[in-house]
Amino acid sequence: MFADFADDFIGSLNPLARAKNERLERGLPLYDYASGSVHDAGILFPQDVLKSAMDHAFVRAEKYAPDSKGQLLAREAIARYYAGYKNGDEERVILTPGTSQSYWYVFTLLANAGDEIVVPRPCYPLFEYIAKLCKVTLTYYDLEVKDGIWKLNIDSLHRALNAKTRAIVLISPHNPTGHVLSHTELELIRHIACEKNIPLIIDEVFYEFVFDETCYENGNLPQRTVLADCPLVFTLNGFSKMFALPGMKIGWIKIDGYADAVHTAVSALEMIADTFLPVQDMAQFAAAEIFESGQLFLRDYKKTIRDAWTEMKDMYSIVPQGGFYGVKFIGDRDEDVYALELLHKHGVLVHPGYFFTCPEPAVVFSFLKGIEHFALV
Repeated sequence: MFADFADDFIGSLNPLARAKNERLERGLPLYDYASGSVHDAGILFPQDVLKSAMDHAFVRAEKYAPDSKGQLLAREAIARYYAGYKNGDEERVILTPGTSQSYWYVFTLLANAGDEIVVPRPCYPLFEYIAKLCKVTLTYYDLEVKDGIWKLNIDSLHRALNAKTRAIVLISPHNPTGHVLSHTELELIRHIACEKNIPLIIDEVFYEFVFDETCYENGNLPQRTVLADCPLVFTLNGFSKMFALPGMKIGWIKIDGYADAVHTAVSALEMIADTFLPVQDMAQFAAAEIFESGQLFLRDYKKTIRDAWTEMKDMYSIVPQGGFYGVKFIGDRDEDVYALELLHKHGVLVHPGYFFTCPEPAVVFSFLKGIEHFALV
């Protein structure tokens, strides 16, 4: 009755999830450091600004006139977000309902069933499900701790590549390590992409949240310049993290690279988007005003995140350079036992490291809620 992969999407609660639910049922305090939701941390986009944008959007959206790439006003605002905007750049932007669906679009565009997409490890668990839906295989390159910082293991990237490789995923800042790709690392990746003609998918959802100032070059992370001459680059971002608006369901794919490849990619992605037209019109028409009127909020929001990072950064084995998460190595202790003990003793919920395929026993947690209720065992 069901497709073969259906069983992969059905499962029972793990012991940590059951313990969390039991604690809530008993009315005991729970401090959820596993959550990366800024709303859970009390951070909300200003409602008066949002209402104004939605009121204006309501007028524009009165008559349904969809654009398969996304409404032009929104695409223009997104294109201008990137340095060096030129007239026409908005034609290389495709709106989506969020970054997860952006991945689905791009995986579907690039890979046939059984082909491979190369992703970083530690790895965000959602990739496995997106890959299963697209019937592609994930292979991994490693981020490793070397000289006291997270670094790209370039040898592992070379080993992960083969004739079935259809794309390399880069996440910078990375979830959950907080690693930001350096100029040197990006040059190595650029060489591989150009030599082997491999598309790159760059996840920038945490781009606005970088705390290590040495990561910047002329005001931008180097990924936006070093990779500019690669054959094909898909840059993913959205409003969920940038403006603390996950419910707006505004994401996008920006496509760059060689002209012929870009033309084919944009045409195909436009047709994929046109098949579903999944992005709500009101949200699209509000996007430009949110970009413009939300800058003051974004400035204060970034400071709030930085303050929380400052409180919590020493709790991690390696201080995260950006993002909302970090990793704490726990020696030879069992990750499930450690996380359960932390929950039972202190009411603090964290992720066992194997959820993210961490290279050694660890726990993963967000710093968004600050240190007040945090504890380690």
